Amino acid sequence: MKLPNLFKNNKKETIIRLENELNSLKNDLTDINKLTLLEIQVKIATGKEKLTELRTRENELDQSINDKKKNIRELDSKLVSISDELEMEQFSLYRPKYTFSTAIGYKDRLIDIRNNQKQMIKSKTAVNYFDNWTVDGSKSKGKKMTNDNIRLIIRSFNNECEAAINKVKFSNIESIEKRIINSYEQLNKLNSSSKVSLSKSFLQLKKDELYLAFEYERKKQEEKEELREQRERDREEKKLQQEIESKKKFLNKDISHYSQMVEELLRKINSGENEDQRDSLNKEIMDLQKKIKEKEAEKTELDYREAHSSAGYVYIISNIGAFGEDTVKIGVTRRLNPYERIAELSSASVPFPFDIHAIIFSYEAYQLENTLHKRFDSQRINKINSRKEFFKVTIDEIKDTLEEYKDLTIDFTELPDAEEYRETKKLDISHTD
Repeated sequence: MKLPNLFKNNKKETIIRLENELNSLKNDLTDINKLTLLEIQVKIATGKEKLTELRTRENELDQSINDKKKNIRELDSKLVSISDELEMEQFSLYRPKYTFSTAIGYKDRLIDIRNNQKQMIKSKTAVNYFDNWTVDGSKSKGKKMTNDNIRLIIRSFNNECEAAINKVKFSNIESIEKRIINSYEQLNKLNSSSKVSLSKSFLQLKKDELYLAFEYERKKQEEKEELREQRERDREEKKLQQEIESKKKFLNKDISHYSQMVEELLRKINSGENEDQRDSLNKEIMDLQKKIKEKEAEKTELDYREAHSSAGYVYIISNIGAFGEDTVKIGVTRRLNPYERIAELSSASVPFPFDIHAIIFSYEAYQLENTLHKRFDSQRINKINSRKEFFKVTIDEIKDTLEEYKDLTIDFTELPDAEEYRETKKLDISHTD
C-alpha cells in the first residue's frame, strides 16, 4: 500500500467516527430537549443519590478492609510459632528468673503466688470494673451483672492460663507467655462494653506463675537426676564393699595358709630332724614370708581404698556403632575391677559394647574426672546437662592430654576393637552385594 493512500484512508475513518459521535450527541440533546426542567432536576438528583450511595459503599468497603487487616495483625500476634515448638532457642540458654536451691523453695513460692491470686480475686483487685450499673432501673441487678461479668472474665483467664502453663517446656516458654498476654488483651477487649477488665498486676502474677511452674518442674527433674546419680553411686559403693570384703577373705585365707606353712617349716627346723634340709627350708620360709608381705600390702591397699572415697579408676570409652567416631564417654568408678563397670554400661541400652581407650587409676579419681571434663567442656555433646559425660573428642586429643599425667598408671588403647560393629558392617556389605 502506498503511503498517501494510507493517510487518505485514516482521514476517512476519522471523519466517519466523528460524524457518528455527533449524531449520538444530537440524539442525546433531542432526548434532553424533550424533558421538562423538573424531569432534568429529578435525573440530576437521582444521579447524585447513586453517587452518594457508591461513595458510602466505598467507605464501608474501606472500613471492612481496615478491620480485616487489623484482625490479621491480631491473629499474627496470637499465632504460636511452630518453629518455637520444634527447635531450642538458638542464640541463648534459658536464664532462670529464680534461684531457689531446692524444688521445695520453688514450690513454696508457687503456693505464695497462687494464694496472692486468690486474695486478689476475693478482694476484686484482680479486675478493674465500673460499679454503678443499673438494670431495669435496679442497682442491685446492675451489681449482680457486674459480679457475673467479673466471675466470667476471671474464670476464662484462669482456664486459659492453666491450660497454657500445663504445656510449658523449655522450647515454648516464650510462646506460652505470649499466649497468656494475648488472652489477657482479648478478654479485656471482649469485655470493654461491660467495663470489666483484668488488672496488670493479676497478669504479672500469672506470668510469675508460668516461670515458677517451669523452673519448679525443671528443678524437680534435676533433683531426680541427682537422686538417680546418688543411688548409682550408692550401688557402686555397695558393690565395692562387697568386692573388698570378698577379696579380704581370700587374702586372709592366703595369709593364714602361708603363715601355717611357715610355722610348720620352723617346727621342722627347730626339731633338728632335717639339718641337711635347713637351707632349703629357710629359703621356703623366706619365699612364704615374701608372699605374706605381698598379701598384707594388698590388704593395706584395700583398707586405703575403703577409707578414701576419692580413690578409683577414670575410664575413657567409645562406641562407634552407637555414637559414631570421635565420641567418647569419660567416667569414673570406684570398683576394684573397672572392667565390670564398663561391661554394665554395655548393657541392652546400647546396640554394641563399649570399647576401652584408657583406664587410669588415681587416688583422686573424681578430681581427675572433673579436670578432664573441664578440659573438653566446649566439646560436650549435651551442653545443657553436665551429667551426660559424652564428648566429641578425637583419640589424638585424648592421647595428647593423657601424656600430661605421666605420674599415673594409664592403660591406653588407640584403635577401638568395635568387633561386633565391624562384623555387622561386613554382613551389611555382603547382603548388598
